[in-house]
Amino acid sequence: MENLFSMDGKVCLVTGGSSGLGSYMAHGFLVAGAARVYITARSNEKLNAKADELSSLGTGECIPISEDLSSLEGINSLVSKIKNREPYIDVLVNNAGLGLATPIDSLDVGDWDRVMDINARSPLFLTQALLEPLRKNATQKDPSRVIFISSVAASMVFPSVLAYSSSKNILEHLTKQLALALRDDFIRVNAIAPGRFYSEMTRRAWQDPEAESFKAELKRIPAHRYGELEDMAGVAVMLCSRAGSYFHGEILNLDGGFRLAF
Repeated sequence: MENLFSMDGKVCLVTGGSSGLGSYMAHGFLVAGAARVYITARSNEKLNAKADELSSLGTGECIPISEDLSSLEGINSLVSKIKNREPYIDVLVNNAGLGLATPIDSLDVGDWDRVMDINARSPLFLTQALLEPLRKNATQKDPSRVIFISSVAASMVFPSVLAYSSSKNILEHLTKQLALALRDDFIRVNAIAPGRFYSEMTRRAWQDPEAESFKAELKRIPAHRYGELEDMAGVAVMLCSRAGSYFHGEILNLDGGFRLAF
């Protein structure tokens, strides 16, 4: 039992890892004993600073790789860099995403394509491109893990975020499809659907904690708070350690009851 939540020696890749949810998960993996956690983002300065911060947490190393994953060229470049450094990876977290609030009257094809490219297309084809290193070290007892980061918006109706909610719904369906497709490769595929967390995507809502709109939102959320580092890190570590090795094709709603009240 003492090793149930251990990630000792594991090699992980977390996209969108320079802030918010991605950095929370990378933090959790390193504290749980991961040997190396690669994080990606487009901004070099912010990415490098976060990697330095996370490398100081424990015995593992956080390694930054700057890439724009909205294009297939960026995906292929990232995969090439990972394969040149590692013979295998144990964990892939598809976290990089884009959220745009665009109601139907103002939605244009450019907005739609940008959201779909980064939120749905890129996670699928990054996973496909990394199947070889994901398969290499996977066993029935200790499978590799793929995690997609969805959102409560995937299962709720928010007319002002048409592209975002649709892209996350696609991810949840892909989770189940890939779970079956990769079952014989000992690759466990699951998704986490967060509600309100302290992240860059939600900054406008929480940056003024005294705002009446923020206080009203906290009252409506059954947990009466936003999600924090430990909430996200705890679930990610569970899914990627022995504790979560029997989860497969699941969508874990991590929202403090948000879906029940909105």
